[in-house]
Amino acid sequence: MSTSRKLSFSANPTLAASGSFCVIFMALGGLFPTHMRNWLELNTERSLNLFGHYYLYLGCFIVALLLILAVSKWGGIRLGEGKPEFPLFSWVAMLYSTGMGAGLLLRAVQEPVYFFQHPPGTPGYELEVYALQYTFFHWGLTPWAFYGMFGLIIAYNLYLKKGTILSSAILPYSYQKLRWVTPIDTVTVISTLLGVVAAVGLGSRQLTEGFAYIIGIPSLPAYYTILVVVLVGGIATLSAYLGVSRGIRLLSNFNISLALFLLFFSFFQGDMQLILQRFVHSLYYYFRDFIPMSLNVGKSQVPLPFLTEWTYFYWAFWLAWAPFTGVFIARISRGRTIRSMILGSLLIPSIGTFFWFSVFGSEAFLILKGVDHPESLFDSIYTGIFNFFDFLPFSGMSQIFAFILIGTFLITSIDSAIYVLGMFTDNGSPQPRKPLRIFWGVVLVLFTSSLIMVGKEELLSSVSQMLILFALPFSFLFLGMILYMLYFIWVAPINPFNTKHPK
Repeated sequence: MSTSRKLSFSANPTLAASGSFCVIFMALGGLFPTHMRNWLELNTERSLNLFGHYYLYLGCFIVALLLILAVSKWGGIRLGEGKPEFPLFSWVAMLYSTGMGAGLLLRAVQEPVYFFQHPPGTPGYELEVYALQYTFFHWGLTPWAFYGMFGLIIAYNLYLKKGTILSSAILPYSYQKLRWVTPIDTVTVISTLLGVVAAVGLGSRQLTEGFAYIIGIPSLPAYYTILVVVLVGGIATLSAYLGVSRGIRLLSNFNISLALFLLFFSFFQGDMQLILQRFVHSLYYYFRDFIPMSLNVGKSQVPLPFLTEWTYFYWAFWLAWAPFTGVFIARISRGRTIRSMILGSLLIPSIGTFFWFSVFGSEAFLILKGVDHPESLFDSIYTGIFNFFDFLPFSGMSQIFAFILIGTFLITSIDSAIYVLGMFTDNGSPQPRKPLRIFWGVVLVLFTSSLIMVGKEELLSSVSQMLILFALPFSFLFLGMILYMLYFIWVAPINPFNTKHPK
């Protein structure tokens, strides 16, 4: 193996910088947990208050821009030669598993119920519909637009400009020097790393709490969560080691199949007509009010505390996840047109997510009306879904299936992240070296386990807050990447019906 292909920190400044960040973060978190938590809480709140509305405008702009590109003549550009690398089912399955995954089980019941019990505004229609509408808003077009736009930028650069998947590759060749490239790529790597660690922490906690709920005990010690992290991380590392076709794709197909089973099992057990009515009505109000909700104006205006706690937080979180998910979308979209990639990544997962929340949310609303003390029934994001299945037939079976699905969703989020981190730190190679995949798998497991062991919930919360802070510089970088891609599309275009550069 040549020297350039060795796993070397000295020869890879992005790898060295992101590795140093992990060490410094862990050291500060371990030595000064309270001071660090207070500092992060203060600056996260300041960041969201100062730039929250900017996030709203950015999200609305990106949704509109993607739709314009999809229906324009540029939508016919094929991203790479030949047929799509993956069939539609596998492609959508990998989108879902990477982009939302275990989050859909964390929030399936808890979020619609919260908005039903604590509505952010006063709608002129059914409160249940309003609760679903706001859940759609946080999990619908805007997050997938963040993912899809970053994926489109990378795919355009990778398949048409013959560049790499690195964020810095969008720069003109004359600017691709270490002083520009390293900070850009390091911000991308750290955003990805923090996003996945936060997701692994939440998902592992849900698995631990879910296991305790199923076997009928109050809770389990923290080291059980660490065991879950090690187990899930080990399987994910193996999946990433095997690659996209043999590992990630097969697990994603399993995820979608099991998720569809749970979805339709719950649908057929419930009031199907009522679920469909609420799905259609919520969808209508969501699309009708999408722009005023996105800009927080007019009758859709909600208070600042709600925005800060929910919408601003979500938008910053989705933004920080965009590099990881977007790059993976680009990696699996070779052979698709810009139009099919945009509409596929924007509409298909959004509509599926809307139906998911309609089924679980509508059933949860009915359950609340039939119990004596509904106030805290579905408060927990960790056990809400297991509690929900207690009210349906075959509860034991469905709870076990939900437990398995959380685990496999978590695995596919981690293995995709490992693969993407490998690409980021292997000079943008679409097939990162296997030692790098193992390296990032070990780092993710050790980083998350150490946080749980040292700081438990507090330090994992600090990771989420650090992620929000990193979303801000990344958003400026993201906006610059969007404008630069538009320059290539409209000012210095590649022939939209050919994949070759014009002479």
